[in-house]
Amino acid sequence: MHKFYLARIAFLLVVYPWPIIGDTVNAANHATPQYILFLTADGFRSDYVEWYQPPHLQQLITEGVRVMHATNVFPTLTTPNMTSLVTGSYPRTTGIAANTQYVKELDKIVDRPRDNKAETISETLQKAGWTTAAVNYFMLQKRGTDFYLAPGYDDCEATTSAVLDVLKKKKARFIAAIYGITDHAGHNHGPRSAEVKNAVMEIDNAIGNLIRGLKEQGIYEKTLIVFSSDHGMSAYEKKEVEIEPADALKKAGFHVTASKEEINPKTEIIVLSFGVRIVYFRNLPPAREKKALAVLSAIKGAEVLDRKKLDALGCHNNRSGDVIVSPLSGYVMDHAGKNGGLHGQLSERNPILFFRGPGLKKNANVEGAQNIDVVPTLLSLVNVAPAATVDGRVISGALQKP
Repeated sequence: MHKFYLARIAFLLVVYPWPIIGDTVNAANHATPQYILFLTADGFRSDYVEWYQPPHLQQLITEGVRVMHATNVFPTLTTPNMTSLVTGSYPRTTGIAANTQYVKELDKIVDRPRDNKAETISETLQKAGWTTAAVNYFMLQKRGTDFYLAPGYDDCEATTSAVLDVLKKKKARFIAAIYGITDHAGHNHGPRSAEVKNAVMEIDNAIGNLIRGLKEQGIYEKTLIVFSSDHGMSAYEKKEVEIEPADALKKAGFHVTASKEEINPKTEIIVLSFGVRIVYFRNLPPAREKKALAVLSAIKGAEVLDRKKLDALGCHNNRSGDVIVSPLSGYVMDHAGKNGGLHGQLSERNPILFFRGPGLKKNANVEGAQNIDVVPTLLSLVNVAPAATVDGRVISGALQKP
């Protein structure tokens, strides 16, 4: 078994005894935040802070608590992680497992899935009487938000202006917003590039304007801020796995497709391609399934995560595939040596995550946490009970002692 996988499971078992349930840490003795800003920068690596020295983000980190090693849900893709961030739930609970996923009960490939089965933080707070809003946060559209705005996924200034506007004019107390520019820069140019540095600084400038706006409205010290990312970003490795999994299966005589238009009665296996390959068995007899697993397991430079491993990572027992083929450290599935960046692999563990505001420690670090821990931690600080669908727990080490 791949050594990173062993280390990751060991970390989860020590820090998050199975089953993971919502912690009941009581924040009643702390100053209670009156506002929550739930900010997510798409594809923002944690080490961008050290590489590019964004001053306003550094200020917030100094004033708050940083999670040094945040773990996102697997695969490290945008849609499932954006969903897990705002629900505190694994894909096994949300049903959102990938940006595109095969749904067995429908026998179809679904693009841009939105049928999240878990309660969102905005729905929870709305029930508690909060006025809520979202800016660019697509997984919160019509999911507990009184106001939804989409001024531009990559437009940092317009996003900040929208946040400040709904705070002032709509009296929203919870606002979630996405700054998307780092993801596109990372994919196109790679994490170590001038374009990514410019994207980081553009977000940082917008955060500076946000801080000034909160101070002008007199609510900065009353506002709980979380700054997170759905995933990090990796450069393309120079080595490629021995063979594309779909090609290996076809070579072995299987009927394979990656397109919803090509699914037909003969289709045995569906392979969806991201930084990993999500493999779904369709009407495959046990003997054929065993053969397919042997074919995939023989691919050099890759590892096969079977159902047991995927269950341990909180993956969905249907929509996350029957197995996932992930490149080993030092390998990529395709485009080896290409300029640019990618994400999705098991070996990634580098999204940014920090908190700042009432009830939190200052200039402090927490060694590790998961992105599903964000929701229960925020709700604990405002004394609102989490939904039954929350899988995460309160990051108690981030809280001030009563």
